[in-house]
Amino acid sequence: MSDLSRFFLLSVCVCVLVSGCAAEQRELYWRINVAYDFEVTHCDSFAIVTGVSRRENNLDEAKDSAIAQGEQLGGTHIVWLQTDMGDPTKVVAVIYKCQI
Repeated sequence: MSDLSRFFLLSVCVCVLVSGCAAEQRELYWRINVAYDFEVTHCDSFAIVTGVSRRENNLDEAKDSAIAQGEQLGGTHIVWLQTDMGDPTKVVAVIYKCQI
C-alpha cells in the first residue's frame, strides 16, 4: 500500500469515528445546577418553569427547555417537581438563586 493510500484510508476512518461519536454524544453544558430540594434549603426560590415536548427525545427536550428558562431568569439551581410522560411530555420545576 502506498503512503497516499494509507493516508486516505486513515483519514476516512478518523472521519467516520468522529462523526459517529458526534451523532451519539449529546452533551449540553448548563450554568444552572440540577438539585434535590434538600440541597437548596439555604437558597431563595423565585420562579416556576415548565418544559413541553412532542419529539423523539421528549423528556430530555422538555427538561432542556425548562433549564434554559431558568438560566434566562438568572437561577443557579433547578429542582424538578413533576414529570408527565403523556402526549405532550411536560415537566415542572422550581428555580432557585443560591449565594455561592
